[in-house]
Amino acid sequence: MNKKNNKFLSFSFAIREIMDDFRSDPKQYDLFAKVYSFLVGGKAVPGEEKCPPMGIRYGGIWYRPENLKERRFYNWHEFDDLLTQAFSLRSLSGEDIVKLYKMVFGVNAFIGNGPEEKVGIWVETEMERFKCIQCGHCCLNLYDSYCTTAHEEDLIRWEEEGRWDILGYIDGGDLWISPKTGEDVTRCPWLRKLPRTEKYSCRIHDTKPRHCKDYPKSKKHALRTGCKGFG
Repeated sequence: MNKKNNKFLSFSFAIREIMDDFRSDPKQYDLFAKVYSFLVGGKAVPGEEKCPPMGIRYGGIWYRPENLKERRFYNWHEFDDLLTQAFSLRSLSGEDIVKLYKMVFGVNAFIGNGPEEKVGIWVETEMERFKCIQCGHCCLNLYDSYCTTAHEEDLIRWEEEGRWDILGYIDGGDLWISPKTGEDVTRCPWLRKLPRTEKYSCRIHDTKPRHCKDYPKSKKHALRTGCKGFG
């Protein structure tokens, strides 16, 4: 059995991961409603509302403060500011942060000592259960799976390696842009289907982007983007 893949986070970094999760996918309306209610009290529920001036319907939450009947709608564009304000106004205990982290990421976490006896939270990431089965899903669905901007380290490495074939598919740091049309490609140009199988391989595996190496970032990221590596 694989050894558990645990990671230690300071309380402040755990909060940052929670914030970043909603920044990467703010349209987690039901989850945001639970988190926001936990932080500020009152009652928040997912919903939608027609917003002026063009009458477009936006998803978000309806929120009613404690002891008030009137409620207000916040669309998903406002979630980052709401969370930033909520975290700044409330003093959270370590147990509060653990509860929030478990709520957002769906994994076990607990308070403990880390490096230099610093108190924070230990997270059981469950990433030891992940195994790439070469299904090609992440490469066939690029924009659902990971950020499509190259890291500077990738660009420098490809220049040093003389990989102008790879750099030809990059425009302003964005991956992957067709050099013929100037448009986003619909699938990774370096993906190759293995003959007589349902598996795929990467033609630039040894020098692929950091985004690809880091995918999936977490169990939640894998499940949210349709990765089959958790069975």
